[in-house]
Amino acid sequence: MDDFFVKRLQALLIILSALILPIHLAWAFDEFDTQHAKPRFALSFEDLTLEIKGRARIGLHDLSGKGGPEYDSPTDTATIGTRSPFVDLDSFDLAFRLNWNEMIWFNTNIAFTTSDTSLSAIYFEYKQDLNDWFSHGAELGYQNPLFATHRHTIRYPLIATQYWKNPEYHLAYGARFQLEENTAIAIYLAASFMRPLKSEPIHGSYQYAGSLKTLSYSSAKPFSGNSAAGSALLRLSSYGLSLEGVVQFGNIVTKDGINTLISDFIYYRSLPDFDPNQTSTMAWWAGARLAYNGYGVHIMGEFLASKEQLIERMGMYIQASYTYKREAKFLNEFEILARYEQTWLSNSTNPIDDTHALRSQDTNNAISWDHKIITIAGKAHILDDILAIRLEYSFFLEDNGVPKLNIPNKSFDDDELLILIEARY
Repeated sequence: MDDFFVKRLQALLIILSALILPIHLAWAFDEFDTQHAKPRFALSFEDLTLEIKGRARIGLHDLSGKGGPEYDSPTDTATIGTRSPFVDLDSFDLAFRLNWNEMIWFNTNIAFTTSDTSLSAIYFEYKQDLNDWFSHGAELGYQNPLFATHRHTIRYPLIATQYWKNPEYHLAYGARFQLEENTAIAIYLAASFMRPLKSEPIHGSYQYAGSLKTLSYSSAKPFSGNSAAGSALLRLSSYGLSLEGVVQFGNIVTKDGINTLISDFIYYRSLPDFDPNQTSTMAWWAGARLAYNGYGVHIMGEFLASKEQLIERMGMYIQASYTYKREAKFLNEFEILARYEQTWLSNSTNPIDDTHALRSQDTNNAISWDHKIITIAGKAHILDDILAIRLEYSFFLEDNGVPKLNIPNKSFDDDELLILIEARY
């Protein structure tokens, strides 16, 4: 990490520490915790309680563009697919929460699809209020990074897919200082293993044969040369307003790191500073989030930046929603949301030679494109918080031209519609 970034990070932390912006000690967002999924099935024995929760989502997906019902292209399926709408089991999840006196927890999330089963989380958690102004805790296991938050939509924001969507193996410690009744400051530190780099779809379903890709920190796994990583999160909160700053850093190596950059960016080897003999390099991502939640209003803005060897990326989004609730069993909650997001690569349009840059219009090199996305979403609870319907539509706009080489942007039709039924138990 260069000195410029370190100095800016230190200045940011000093400024945040000086601010006095109610919050409980809270780790990465957990959609199956007590706050977001009330327990309906529980077994208790003395001080032990086992809660069983779950969720199923079935959705209709439609990706616009060339294709459609009964259309099949033998020459196009490897790039953008046939674009035929389909119904998919988006997820079927089971969550088990075993706790001792609500102080020590053992949590597991199991995700099922039509093709496989996986553990999406398994971790131990300890949390305790020691007095009126100080509480702390620790977390050990396979869980999302500390910066993961509630996205309020089915499709993840693009920078969430790139950085904090996928779980890692970590040991984390958190401490919260209650400055007054509605004001608190919390700090979290984590040691983890570096997650491999991977190209992941930018759209909401993995079933798309050729969804455009983005560079992502994927789910943790063992691989040759894997190294340790460190992260820190500072959170200030007051009267529904919260401000967070985060940094994570570690080394990426040839396996599932540098070789991913080489294979996924067509012209990566041609970059002037590329060193074919380099087998490891420092990688980092950092950013900030400002949010407000209160009176049914949710507003959040997030910015993240990163560097992976020669790739420098930035991204942001801002979203706002309003939730209306009423006392009833049927149709008791409605939420509407709008989100704007943008991601871009630094220097991707600088010419490498007279005809090439890191970015190109080739869909096989779409990982080099910049994106602007507008999402409109709505959610309605049909029966209490048990059954809900969601509607989301995302407008995708891509920048794939290279102005310095007189290559204009080429339009690409890949807007996405999702209609989804969600059941919780």
